[in-house]
Amino acid sequence: MPDQTVPDTQIGVLVGVSERTLTTVPVGKPGPDEVLIKNIAVASNPKDWKVAHWALQRLGDSDLHVEGNDVAGIIVAVGEGVSEYKIGARVAAFSKMYTKDNKYGAYQQYTVAPAGTTFPIPNTTTFEEAATLPLAVMTASIGLFVRLGIPAPGTAESASTAGKAIIINGAASSVGAYAVQLAKRAGLFVVGTAGASKDYAKEVGADVVIDYRDYAGDAILDALSSVVGGRSTPWAFDAVTAHGSELLFARAIDKIAKETKDTTPLQIATVFDSPDDLVKQFPPSVKLHRTHVRTAYGEDEQFAASFYRKISLWLAESANPFKCNRCKVMPSGLADVGKGLELLSTGNVHGEKIVYRIADTPGLKA
Repeated sequence: MPDQTVPDTQIGVLVGVSERTLTTVPVGKPGPDEVLIKNIAVASNPKDWKVAHWALQRLGDSDLHVEGNDVAGIIVAVGEGVSEYKIGARVAAFSKMYTKDNKYGAYQQYTVAPAGTTFPIPNTTTFEEAATLPLAVMTASIGLFVRLGIPAPGTAESASTAGKAIIINGAASSVGAYAVQLAKRAGLFVVGTAGASKDYAKEVGADVVIDYRDYAGDAILDALSSVVGGRSTPWAFDAVTAHGSELLFARAIDKIAKETKDTTPLQIATVFDSPDDLVKQFPPSVKLHRTHVRTAYGEDEQFAASFYRKISLWLAESANPFKCNRCKVMPSGLADVGKGLELLSTGNVHGEKIVYRIADTPGLKA
């Protein structure tokens, strides 16, 4: 599709604290090292409803913006310096967050994304499935292989992790399910925690899944210690990071290390910031890392670009393909963004990712 066929305007959703307005917005233009994608499917993340509250509370910004950063579709234009992609290529992409520039938002027909956080998708992966990948899979990747420093799959150092364990809290969440798969590919014994969707955590590869609802208070610490079976367990990845969960799992790996007399440095990665008063309660042996996925187009740009393309290859494997999140496709495309964000904000999404097909938007011309 030649560049000149791209329209000047498009249908998009402007998101505010409570507003979700379907309207006409300009189509963005890709800058240097950027691509323009005609979206086929886009997905929601919890931060898509949280960001408006954060902006209002912290910055006093009450403007409406096109939110979302998970897209899948076809390349329709490329910016200066982009040679990897041709017009018509099937891709998924993680667009830039927190820019106030609507061209990077997902809830619209066309999205601009950095070429480095754009990656090819095989014909065996649907656009709906691919839209579940970008933000969540890179959050898990950076958390595990950059922040925690676990040797990535396929590297010469990966053999050193054989026989070691990791605890993943929220193993059935979008980020958690990807963390489980990545940790297994790195050769780890994976202990997951989950609730109603615990079977999904097993489906994506967790060796053991503990239902957190079966334990009150510190009882889960003994359960986690029991199921690791004496293995060195120097890492925890908290894909939920809520209600003090990071402290609980930091204590878990500290307890296991003391019981096994393991002197390996202990580390936990989280997906949200932890309050200072909570961090002060951490065992001195445990180092805390906050995972900021936006570093995928910042300090961790080279890692992200390389790893996204590794995931592209894993998706195409015939024997053991990388599994995308389960999709909950909303029936009315972009018109259902408000409903999707409400489901997320009220905690009514479990073991699946909310996805919107652009073509399902009522009244939208092809």
